[in-house]
Amino acid sequence: MESKISIITVCFNCEGLIERTIKSVIDQTYTNVQYIIIDGGSTDDTLNVIKRYEDSIDVLLSESDNGIYDAMNKGLNYATGDLVYFLNAGDYLCNNDVLRNVIEKLSINPEIDILYGDYIYYDDISEQRYSGYRAGIPDFIRRGCCHQTIFAKRSTFAKCGKFNTDYKIFADFDWLLRVLVKCDQKISYIGIPIAYYLKGGKSENHGGRYNYERIEIIQKNIDALWLVRFALLYPKSFCAYLLKLSKYKILNHIPTENELSGDPVTSRGDSDP
Repeated sequence: MESKISIITVCFNCEGLIERTIKSVIDQTYTNVQYIIIDGGSTDDTLNVIKRYEDSIDVLLSESDNGIYDAMNKGLNYATGDLVYFLNAGDYLCNNDVLRNVIEKLSINPEIDILYGDYIYYDDISEQRYSGYRAGIPDFIRRGCCHQTIFAKRSTFAKCGKFNTDYKIFADFDWLLRVLVKCDQKISYIGIPIAYYLKGGKSENHGGRYNYERIEIIQKNIDALWLVRFALLYPKSFCAYLLKLSKYKILNHIPTENELSGDPVTSRGDSDP
């Protein structure tokens, strides 16, 4: 039996972005797909655009939420697929064969828990393909991994948990380190382009303000042995980590949401790497 893929799109007031995202899913040549859209209570024309494609959407939920990762967790509650993939509004699958190619890669190595590939970073002016390849856990600590490139087994979420909504920007980074280090899930790079990733997401606009999240996540998930390996392989990145760690220890204060941005974080039509 062919593996089923649950695709979850979270969105909020993105009437000009959501259609391309939806069409990239429903035009796939691989059809054993459950499509879930979690809308944050849009007040523009987003829902009307979505409803044009309601025959191809298995779950549509529109209500207020407590941020992007809360919306993504809601989507997980409805997921029934063997694999789960998040494609936010404004992002779209690279071609109509992406899902078929992913399933073919999984069939070669069915013991793998997480598959990841490349992404194409774009806006109205330019686009550039970026390799998602990471050379082991120290490299994941250094750079994370764009969630628009990741397909994870639903059993991984069942075993390792959902996204920690205490983190407003890097909950996907926390989840990834948790599943790789603490849950020992197997991950494999498949070397194919997965999605076009729209520039200007929340992590780009506010990521510098949330560096404390990355420090706290590394502290929580990475033990001394992995930190030593990280330091040996990427000394410049490790020194930068230590400087930021010292800063937050000296401050002895985790900034509040209002101190960081002045605005509450809500589900948006943009994406987080």
